[in-house]
Amino acid sequence: MRILVSLSDKTGIVDFINKLIIRYPDIEIISTSGTSKYLKENNFNVTDIDKYTSFPEILNGRVKTLHPKIFGGILFKRDSSSHKEEIKKHSIKNIDMVICNLYQFEKVINTNDFKHDDAIENIDIGGSSILRAAAKNYSDLIVIMDPDDYDFIADCLVKNKLDETIRKKLASKVFNFLSNYDKQISKYLSSNNDLEFPQDLTYENLRYGENPHQLGILLKKNLDYGIANSRILSGKKMSYNNYLDADVAFLSSHSFEKNCVSIVKHSNVCGLSIDNNQAKAFKKALEGDPISSYGGILGFNTEVNPEAAKQIIKNFFEIIVAPKFSKESLEILKTKKNLRIIESKFKESEDLFFRSISGGLLAQSQNIIEDYNFKIVSENKPDKQQLIDLKFAWDLSSFIKSNSILLVKDKTLLGMGAGQPNRVMSVKIAGAVAGKKSNGSVLASDAFFPFTDSVIKADELGVKCIIQPGGSINDEDVINEANDRDIVMIFTNQRRFTH
Repeated sequence: MRILVSLSDKTGIVDFINKLIIRYPDIEIISTSGTSKYLKENNFNVTDIDKYTSFPEILNGRVKTLHPKIFGGILFKRDSSSHKEEIKKHSIKNIDMVICNLYQFEKVINTNDFKHDDAIENIDIGGSSILRAAAKNYSDLIVIMDPDDYDFIADCLVKNKLDETIRKKLASKVFNFLSNYDKQISKYLSSNNDLEFPQDLTYENLRYGENPHQLGILLKKNLDYGIANSRILSGKKMSYNNYLDADVAFLSSHSFEKNCVSIVKHSNVCGLSIDNNQAKAFKKALEGDPISSYGGILGFNTEVNPEAAKQIIKNFFEIIVAPKFSKESLEILKTKKNLRIIESKFKESEDLFFRSISGGLLAQSQNIIEDYNFKIVSENKPDKQQLIDLKFAWDLSSFIKSNSILLVKDKTLLGMGAGQPNRVMSVKIAGAVAGKKSNGSVLASDAFFPFTDSVIKADELGVKCIIQPGGSINDEDVINEANDRDIVMIFTNQRRFTH
């Protein structure tokens, strides 16, 4: 038995080789410099790779395994007479097992203080090449890249049960790993300027599409988080619309601090509130627009408790999604016939956002605010609570269809206007929903005001502060109108369109 060992992660290798020696007392170990030193320190007899190849490691270790005596020993077909003649001619010895894992590229780029050169030097070339070669020739040798497999493989070898089926699975594992490894490098080198279509999608049929006469399919990545990978604890199979609305409820609730409750209807947030008491947060979210909330989707960002559950079942909702449900709350909610109860884990994600068009798909990065660049452009300044509500309203604006207008007070959505072809109409609708509650509220607009009419209407509603991107040719007129009406105005210098 001749093995080639080249490891970045040396976990468990000493115990594994000791087990191999029991099965193969005459084992020969060939190893690269760092791994060789480690194995020698643990009292193993090791042949350094430069001694084996009669060629030194060069270029600061960039070239060490890339040699015909290595790749010939891995790749030659044991049942080929011509291959046997060639390796004999060139004094190449067969390699029966490759134990290799790679420089930890992903770990390096996820550290806070790494440099670009560090990332480049942790792109593994020789290791990935010998893994690929060994996996290709799995019929004739064993390839191991995961320390978690050591015990299983050792047991198989002792029992003489390491057959071709197992070697094939090990090879498949290698190619799957290399595929993801290369994707990480590609993503890093693109500097996030190039969008990458996911290659690991699976699909399942839905109850129906947007309407009952349409077919629906869910495409998803195999992850343990997100609405696409949620657990349906109770209720009917999900439809296309169910997933769309549940995702908005799920994401909007998780965009704020704990005990946020979101109510969604037709992909728009129509109610959202935050309160230390979960049941109160639900009540305030519902009061934002009780008419639109009927038959809507509920999103929670904390475990649903029995107090909130008792309030929920007094109303009609299609779906409730949360990271967890207490045992008692789940029993209460299940008494509501046909209510879909969904448990979903949240995780910050940089996954692409897709939308279909005729003949293709559009893709873009997530609408995430990383840097706030607020600028007070009015003469009046906001107080502390107004600033809190303005930021709250601005964060929420991306979950409401453009042209979107939000009225907010005390971290509660009072009314919204959405999807209108002109902005002032959205202001009027938001005011009509909020009613008298709009007095003293703050207003958020996902895009600039092209004219002063929206400011005038906001003043009529009793709005005291406005947050908007700015950038109109009429900004000066809009600011002057706000000053004339003693309205605070903040520019964000960032648009938040959601079509």
